[in-house]
Amino acid sequence: MTLKKTFLNCLLIIAAAFLSPLFFLQEKGYSQDSFRLVESIPAETVLNSSKLENTFDVWTELVENAQRSIDIETFYFADKDSTSFNHIITSLKTASGRGVKIRIIVDSSFYASNDKSVDALEGIENIEIRKIPMRNISGGVMHAKFFIVDGESVFAGSQNFDWRALMHIHEIGAVIKNRRMAETFSEIFEADWKLCEGNLYGFSNMKMNSLVNRENPVRLNDRDFGEIEIYTAVSPFGYVVDGLNFELEELLRIINSSKESLKIQIYSYSTKDRSSEGFFAIDSALRNAAARGVKIMMLLPDWATKPVAIDAIKDLSIVPNISIKISSIPLHSSGFIPYARVDHTKYFVCDNDISWISTTNWERNYFYNSRNVSLVVKNKEVNTKLSGVFDISWDSPYSEFVDVNKQYEEVKRK
Repeated sequence: MTLKKTFLNCLLIIAAAFLSPLFFLQEKGYSQDSFRLVESIPAETVLNSSKLENTFDVWTELVENAQRSIDIETFYFADKDSTSFNHIITSLKTASGRGVKIRIIVDSSFYASNDKSVDALEGIENIEIRKIPMRNISGGVMHAKFFIVDGESVFAGSQNFDWRALMHIHEIGAVIKNRRMAETFSEIFEADWKLCEGNLYGFSNMKMNSLVNRENPVRLNDRDFGEIEIYTAVSPFGYVVDGLNFELEELLRIINSSKESLKIQIYSYSTKDRSSEGFFAIDSALRNAAARGVKIMMLLPDWATKPVAIDAIKDLSIVPNISIKISSIPLHSSGFIPYARVDHTKYFVCDNDISWISTTNWERNYFYNSRNVSLVVKNKEVNTKLSGVFDISWDSPYSEFVDVNKQYEEVKRK
């Protein structure tokens, strides 16, 4: 065999090895689009048996593999030396150094009175930071937590850009690799980018036919989960990009259509708001579902037992077919950590095929005054995985049923 033929054969072998996974995916009907569930587990707990991908690992992968752009919209940044989030900050700086354009939106009011770790990225070439005055715009905060990489991958979930969200808080999120979904989140980001500069007309002239909504969902065939249907819903009311679904309407629609079961793991729940009438839309939907035989299990953290909310939680817990537990994550061996050791997840599963993954807490202002986003996923395997996460927390030694006779003390946070 000549040297030339040997060289060509080697090239063919290398090419076959590289391309064979792609041919396998095509043969099996899988696309290059994908869906991934992502979880943060508080250190030194027994909540780590779900085997979902770890937030730090996924964030690191997405940032380090970015080639062109990263758009981040999050409540705030909170960094600390020698923590895993410090590595994320370094990775963002490195990405900007190789030419990746990075834009960041954080809430202005929270920034003004809290952690200013985002300043570590200020003034760096290829990084631009804006602060959105949601309090002035809609009376709330920029509470969403998502980012878009290279216009093709989206992360969204309960995780703030906070070192504690990677190490000491229970969180749930998801990554969707799909250009249509990325375009939809980019529309939200671009609208809010304009709002940062006081442009209240940022929601006009959007391409409605390109947006992902309930009537026009993304459909992808994932290697692990199979066929998935997914769309997004947004808050606050009045500042939803034209063509997208309003979160509260979608949430109520799913609860009202439930037939067998709801497993809800949510950070806060309250029927009280600034108005004298209160906020009973979700409460009523849950009671109606229970009345028609739907078995409802709700898991709340001990932070949710604040005076303004505990009576509503107790009252809901005695409704037939509704069971509520309170979780208390134990202290870390290093001692008390402010704003940590809590279940901060915001998701639920309906029957055996619908899952809701969100940045939204179940209080009125999160729907009507604050920017939030949710993912609605139709897929039995995703439902099963999240149901498993719920069961681990529900059955853990950290959870106890609500005691209607107990005087709950507000939990120390700082």
